[in-house]
Amino acid sequence: MAGRRTDTRQRAQSVALQLFTEHGYDGTSLRMIAERLNITKAALYYHFKSKDEILAAVLSDFSAAVAELTDWGKQQPPGPGTRRELLRRYAELTAGGITAAARFAQENEPALRDQPLADQVRNHVMTLFSLLAGPNALAAPGDPVASLRVRLAFAALHMAGDDAGRAESGGPELIDAALGIACDLIDPPAPRPAA
Repeated sequence: MAGRRTDTRQRAQSVALQLFTEHGYDGTSLRMIAERLNITKAALYYHFKSKDEILAAVLSDFSAAVAELTDWGKQQPPGPGTRRELLRRYAELTAGGITAAARFAQENEPALRDQPLADQVRNHVMTLFSLLAGPNALAAPGDPVASLRVRLAFAALHMAGDDAGRAESGGPELIDAALGIACDLIDPPAPRPAA
């Protein structure tokens, strides 16, 4: 029974994120979430008392996943190998569905203003960004090129994560391709000598 309860909670979070994206946070109701889940509002209420509670659960899961990643990254020596491994681990998270939560957090700042976990999520993401920006960003804080490279790397992984769930898109191969692109953005390959 506990497995079914956890499954319903996870499905509710996933469906809520889809609806938040489609209708906005304010335009989404518990009734809409319950209908999309094909359960009664009372059944949803058993798991979550409000959409704020659903959002808090989503943010908590997202924060914990990124915190675990950044904690690992901070313990590693800086360098291309660490940055590539951080990207590989983040790519695993995108394949596991973190993309929707990341997109929601990025696109819905006003809805997150009253969420206690929002600052925590933001801090973990900023730590991850700084770990990926590399030593050049540390030497020149605010380096717009390093910042853009990191944002583009994340965009590649998020786009692949969005498409990976679709059977026709080639799932794991797409994530692998996005990971290769993201790694090349963070640490561009050395130019080949002219022949």
